[in-house]
Amino acid sequence: MAVTIKPLVHPAQLSLDSFGDSAKKGETVQVVHDGSLWTVGACSTAQAQRFGARPDIEVDTTSMFIAALGAAFPGGIRDAVVRELGLVPSPGAPLASRLVLQAIDMAETSQKALQGVDFMTQFMFSAAPHSVAFVHACAALGLRPEAVSPQQRAAIDACMQERFARAAQQGQVPVAPAVAQEWLRSELQTVSASSSGS
Repeated sequence: MAVTIKPLVHPAQLSLDSFGDSAKKGETVQVVHDGSLWTVGACSTAQAQRFGARPDIEVDTTSMFIAALGAAFPGGIRDAVVRELGLVPSPGAPLASRLVLQAIDMAETSQKALQGVDFMTQFMFSAAPHSVAFVHACAALGLRPEAVSPQQRAAIDACMQERFARAAQQGQVPVAPAVAQEWLRSELQTVSASSSGS
C-alpha cells in the first residue's frame, strides 16, 4: 500500500509584523493559503484544526515564524529566543499567540540591551566632541583636528552610527575599541580625501 507524504511548503518570507498583528487577534496563529496568497491568520484553539491550508499541504507555521524572527533580528537573538521558548518545527499545527508575542518581546528587549552595550564605545569614538580617539585618528593620518569642520565631524559620526547599528543587527557586539578606532580612521580618511579632492 502506497504512503502519501504531504509536502512541507515554504512560501515567500512572511513578515514578523504579520505574525504579531495576528497574534493579537486570536488564541493561535496559522499560516494559510487562500488559493493565491500566503497569509498569517488568527484563530481560536477550537478553530485551529480546520483553519489550515489545502488538505494536501502541511504548512509549518512555527518554522515560518522562526524564519521571520531571524529576518528581523540577528541569528544569535533568534536562536536564544527559540531555545528559551522551546519552539520546534510542527508541520500542520498552529502556533500559540502568547508564544509569538513573548518571542517578539524577548527579541526586542535583547536587541535593545545589545545596542546599549556599545553606547559608551560609540561616545568614546565620536568625532563631534573632539574625543581622544578622534585626535589619535587625526594624528595617525597626519591631520590637524581643527582642520576637520563641524559638518565633517557630524558626517563622520553619522557614518559611525550606521556601522554600530549594522554590527548590532548582525549580532557583532560589543564592538572592540580597536575595531571602532579603525572605523573612525577609515571615515576620517574618506572625509579628508573628499575635501582635498574638491
